[in-house]
Amino acid sequence: MKKLITVFGASGQQGGGVVQALLKNPNFKVRALTRNPDSEASLKLKEQGVEVVKCDDSDSKEKIQEALKGSYGVFCVTNYWAYFEKEVEYGCNMADAALSAGVRHFIFSGLTPMNKISKGLFTVPHYDQKYKIEEYIRELSKSNPTTFISSFVYAPGYMQNFLSFYPPKKNIEPDGTITFTLTTPSDPNGKPLDIGDISEMGYIVEGILSDPIKYSGAVIPISGDCLTGPQIAQIYSKVTGKTVTFNFIPPSVFRTLSFIHNSEAIASMYEFCNEYGAFGDIDKSIAPTIHKLKTFEEFLISNNVKLLE
Repeated sequence: MKKLITVFGASGQQGGGVVQALLKNPNFKVRALTRNPDSEASLKLKEQGVEVVKCDDSDSKEKIQEALKGSYGVFCVTNYWAYFEKEVEYGCNMADAALSAGVRHFIFSGLTPMNKISKGLFTVPHYDQKYKIEEYIRELSKSNPTTFISSFVYAPGYMQNFLSFYPPKKNIEPDGTITFTLTTPSDPNGKPLDIGDISEMGYIVEGILSDPIKYSGAVIPISGDCLTGPQIAQIYSKVTGKTVTFNFIPPSVFRTLSFIHNSEAIASMYEFCNEYGAFGDIDKSIAPTIHKLKTFEEFLISNNVKLLE
């Protein structure tokens, strides 16, 4: 009998990748939770044979519990940018609902505990709040060791961000030559940045669900590549055939850019990453044993990335 896996955020980048990976595994069937079951993304999921149920992170425990009924496993990702300080309350509520619904394996998409690793030097709410949820989930598993297994995946910097949030900008030089500049707050003299194709998180989650005992309590960071800003620019140049150079914008300057949403939190995140790396000393070797992850070069090639003059 196929095991039912329920996925929060099924129309997002992380949840969407999880749904697609699970659909390829004959041992699983998928239920997608979404705020809008009639959206275009939801309708596409239905066409793929996915059960789509209306449910939001902010719903009551009872409503979430009903949405999780019959599920063997759950993939949970919370959205700090939608709920800010309420994220911890909602995330813990989702875990409580899963336990009450009889879910056996709860996989939470967390992030590096930056405040803890830096001993209070850096406070990054969209990271640190997820760690508070992780701690709560661990306590639930500790109290229910045979009936509520939990595992944790940590996202890297999205490779997708270098197509959308940090795309190379075109320059016209005095001689008419066209070049491109990639600008980020990643210090070329600091730690290189862990990045990954976030859609591949789905294969890691599938692997965890397929071997719950092995991955019980595990933290599995996902990193397809670990690169400095200049290295990212060099790979862009290699793949596109265009000249791409790197421009470092210090986090102290980045946080003053009023036209960038949440620049303060993003700047603090980069300050931590420049000092400690995206994952600190957390072991990154597990994810590649579950699924071969794309390098940045492979990601650009697979997306047929071009820079237009």
